[in-house]
Amino acid sequence: MGYLTETAEAGGIDLMASVEALAQKGGPGPVRQAFDLVRLTLSRQGVRPEEYFTYALWRKDRGRAFLKGFLPNRRTRVFNTAFQMPARGIVTHILNDKARTEAILTAKGLPVTRTVAAYLPKPDPNLAGLTGLRPLRSAGEIADFLADPANLPVFGKPRSDSFARGAAMIGAKAGADQVRFLNGKTAPIADLAAEITADWAAGYLFQPFYQCETGLRRHVGAAMASIRIVTLQTERGVEPWYAVIRLPAKSAMHDGDALEARIWGLIDLASGQVVKLRSLRDPLAPDMTCGNDPEAEFLGFTLPDWDQALTLCRLGHEAFPGHGILGWDVFLTDQGPLLNEANVNPGHVYQVAAQRPLLNPEMRPAYDRAMAFASKHGGGQVRF
Repeated sequence: MGYLTETAEAGGIDLMASVEALAQKGGPGPVRQAFDLVRLTLSRQGVRPEEYFTYALWRKDRGRAFLKGFLPNRRTRVFNTAFQMPARGIVTHILNDKARTEAILTAKGLPVTRTVAAYLPKPDPNLAGLTGLRPLRSAGEIADFLADPANLPVFGKPRSDSFARGAAMIGAKAGADQVRFLNGKTAPIADLAAEITADWAAGYLFQPFYQCETGLRRHVGAAMASIRIVTLQTERGVEPWYAVIRLPAKSAMHDGDALEARIWGLIDLASGQVVKLRSLRDPLAPDMTCGNDPEAEFLGFTLPDWDQALTLCRLGHEAFPGHGILGWDVFLTDQGPLLNEANVNPGHVYQVAAQRPLLNPEMRPAYDRAMAFASKHGGGQVRF
């Protein structure tokens, strides 16, 4: 186990433990679960075992009508790719590169999370517009950067990866040759630098440690809870489709995969209010009213600068006209909203937060508009 591998390891599933836990909590017995898992895996949807538990697919209200509009993970890439419009230019390689995406959005004048240093084995002229970026060419230069207390705290993440794999908040020095992460764990600076160069040869970015806006932070904790806003290209322009807030586990350094409980909240697009809260790992649990602070009600909370956040996503999407769907990770800070990342192949977190299939009657009209628009520009060949 490396110092930056915890998130990837938390993303796995212990199938037998999940079966036993569900049965003990009052769900169907192991035999019924085994039958369901085989049936759903072999179905047209090809549902994966972890989705059976995440979406409570054993429930009676998760029958054919639910599955008709449900988007399983294995079909997500096909679903998202159908929105791409070759006639307007496909730049997946840029959108999968966090540094190049940052450079494009910065040139557009949009507020973004700022990379202050990056492990870049070779010079990259595409990043020339990121003024003030300190290139780090080797493990030694990474170690020198992290050893300087003036550069801490700092948030590190791979230049090209997803699901927050490899991400970490490095808070402060811990002795002469170690650093301490936000979760309290420590790592020798030299070993951490060596791990970064070995595992993330495409590059690794260091950004300031951004925190949520003060009023939101009470419900979230020290780690950032990003807002996922998915936008579509239609004849009407760029339309926000849905929004979800992903709270980090209480001891986590970010809102990615973790072994502890995680909470996702559905956001009303018109008002910016949190209208539903769900435990990601416990679909048997009822809807929640609180976030990470059990003493403060989070349901009904109105997110700050909401209209501005939606506007930023619309403007950001306009920079990539060939992509009919993008998933934006937005930080709501005391300085206002910031675009953090653009995801060309977003996982549709709506289904967990809303406990509804993605293509339900309220969501389908915008999908149809986006498909019609894509069809005019060389896309829209696959319909769901």
